[in-house]
Formats: sequence, structure tokens, C-alpha cells
Amino acid sequence: HKAKSFNPEKSSASTWIYTIARNKRIDAFRKIKSFTVDIDALPMLEDENSLKPSTELIEKQESETIYNALRSLPEEQADLIRKSFFEDKTHQDIAKETGIPLGTVKSRIRLALQRLRHEKGVKKLWA
Repeated sequence: HKAKSFNPEKSSASTWIYTIARNKRIDAFRKIKSFTVDIDALPMLEDENSLKPSTELIEKQESETIYNALRSLPEEQADLIRKSFFEDKTHQDIAKETGIPLGTVKSRIRLALQRLRHEKGVKKLWA
């Protein structure tokens, strides 16, 4: 039916015929493979946005651990960690904002992360 649509510059005749046959087979399969789902038979799923109380407690404890660990850092390092991880700023943006050279920002963040890794509570979070 569509012999006029064949273009030998795009592909060979065998490729064109194979593509037609493949598409016909897919169409036939789709007609046979239709099915319905009984919604009442599906198990009830929990709302993904609602957290279980135990999860909320764990997240609160983790937040407190991180907060206390940040308080143990020198203020300048803690500020750079906050900007990088909590405000999601790039090192370049932090350097521009603070007026600190980029290499110094990177070094201070690396030093702060090393110190945080040695904090007892934080060490458990990284494990």
C-alpha cells in the first residue's frame, strides 16, 4: 500500500520491509495483549508523603546530630558547610559571596568535612 514511501537513499529494501513487518507484529500483539486491572483487588498503598513516626524520629535525631557536629566546627567552616550543603551553593558562588579565594573555600570545606567525619555521632551516619 505504501510502496511510494520507500526511499532507497534512507535504507535498503530489506530494512524497509522488515520495519513494516515488525510494526505489523507489534500492532497485532497489542490487540491480543490487552487486559484490565481490578482496582479493588490491589492492596492499599501508604501515602508516600506521610512518614511513619519511627522515620520522623530517626530523621530528627540525625538532624540534631548534624546540628551539634556543625556547632563543634569553627564558625567560618560551619558557615561554608551550610552554604555548600544546605543552601546548595557551588564553591564558586561561595567564593564570590564571601570574598574568599576559591581554593581556600575548597580547602576549608574539605577540612570541615574531615573534622565532621571524626565526630562520634556523625561517624555513625556515614557508616
